Amino acid sequence: MIVKITQHYCKLKINMKNYILGLIGLFFILASTQTIWSQDNTLTAKEKEDGWKLLWDGKTTEGWRGAKITTFPAKGWEIKNGVLRVDPGTGAESANGGDIITTRTYRNFILKVDFKITKGANSGIKYFVDPELNKGEGSAIGCEFQILDDKNHPDAKLGVKGNRQLGSLYDLIPPDRSDPNYRFDETGFNTAMIIVNGNRVQHYLNGVKIVEYVRNTQEFNALVAYSKYVNWPNFGNATEGYILLQDHGDEVFFKNIKIKEIKNTLLPPETGEKFKLGMAGYSFAKFDLDKTLDQMQKLDIHYLCIKDFHLPLNSTDAQIADFKAKLAAKDITGYAVGPIYMKSEKEIDDAFAYAKRVGVKLIIGVPNVELLPYVDKKVKEYDFRFAIHLHGPDQATYQDAEQVWNNTKNLDPRIGMCLDIGHNYRNGKDPIADLKKYSSRVFDIHLKNVTGSTKAGRSVEVGRGLIDIPAFINMLRAVGYSGVVSLEYEKNMDDPFTGIGESIGYFRAMLEATK
Repeated sequence: MIVKITQHYCKLKINMKNYILGLIGLFFILASTQTIWSQDNTLTAKEKEDGWKLLWDGKTTEGWRGAKITTFPAKGWEIKNGVLRVDPGTGAESANGGDIITTRTYRNFILKVDFKITKGANSGIKYFVDPELNKGEGSAIGCEFQILDDKNHPDAKLGVKGNRQLGSLYDLIPPDRSDPNYRFDETGFNTAMIIVNGNRVQHYLNGVKIVEYVRNTQEFNALVAYSKYVNWPNFGNATEGYILLQDHGDEVFFKNIKIKEIKNTLLPPETGEKFKLGMAGYSFAKFDLDKTLDQMQKLDIHYLCIKDFHLPLNSTDAQIADFKAKLAAKDITGYAVGPIYMKSEKEIDDAFAYAKRVGVKLIIGVPNVELLPYVDKKVKEYDFRFAIHLHGPDQATYQDAEQVWNNTKNLDPRIGMCLDIGHNYRNGKDPIADLKKYSSRVFDIHLKNVTGSTKAGRSVEVGRGLIDIPAFINMLRAVGYSGVVSLEYEKNMDDPFTGIGESIGYFRAMLEATK
């Protein structure tokens, strides 16, 4: 009996020891986790290696001053527990402590700012700020990433089509919230990111791109001409400027303000055109996604038509998220999916569901002709555009633009074509004339060139075929095409990279030559 009790006591003692050790271990785990959670206003070793710098140290006013004074405002701003707070006031613009700006200017950069709003709050992050432009009342002048409580502040309903709402280029461009990964935490911190590379600017909210534009272009200047900035000379077109946090008289919080200056890269010739230059994923049919994105990055191409060998139709949400993260890391946007062949209503259902999950609203498809009424039904249900890919004399249907037009002209106007100019030419048609004639239904373009106007015509580098590329470029401009022109390179697909580079280079050279 004594032995059993002793054994039981020893086991209990050992268990208690393990329990105490477990509690100690848990304490250290929680302590270390808390340390990770509290690492605001610091940089990781990787960030430092990559060139990031803190714009605010979380403790002092170093690096900042008032937009209209040489020192930091004596009131209106509070630093507490690693957070920079705009004190609540009357809601008037820059009437309490006033805006604050960096003590130096910036030109090309990636800026990240964590911010949190309160109910009905209005504020903003401005860049290319020139404090000399407005010496009177109100905020300093610059391009603005709008911070706003859209639900409770009246400014959200003003402007044009939402161009004063959260994340907008204020009073100029509304935010695009169509990405299914878009989110905004109404009560917690969110991350704004602004990327400036020369004239090309992007706004991101919590990792999702919501605004993209190009400064110093006719289109941008036209937007300014119809905005509240019309009377400010050269608005938004300066080479460099200050970064500003706005005091709009509402309680707003900021932290983790960091910046990475980047080298100015020459913008490609398509900058400023209404259309974009992209790549059809089929060009990389024999290469994985990483190789594809690396090549696109080297070519400074930012738009990809997604093929299912890079992202299968049955991909999980996690796989789609990983795919999109890889694209975002290379500054590449997946703008459409396809071509996808569809021989049944189920395959059409699957394609539309897939596009929605991927977050695109354009499907490049090849449905059986008898299924077009069902496609018509689906575009109405999803409010997507559907572009039928034409394939020249290699298939019995959809051989050229005229055939696609005849099959779709009486259907929903969101059903149109992907004008493959090489296949169109191989079927004896003129892609330049067809672009002009059917432009209202041309939603996507596959760029290529060929050696002949019959089935025997072979795909070659864009500058070596029979299609008049300069004339085609001029027609793109004439009809105001605003979609993507994607190179689909089909020659030597085991090693296409030299030909792809030559084709992109020729097309860009012709863009410059025809301006």
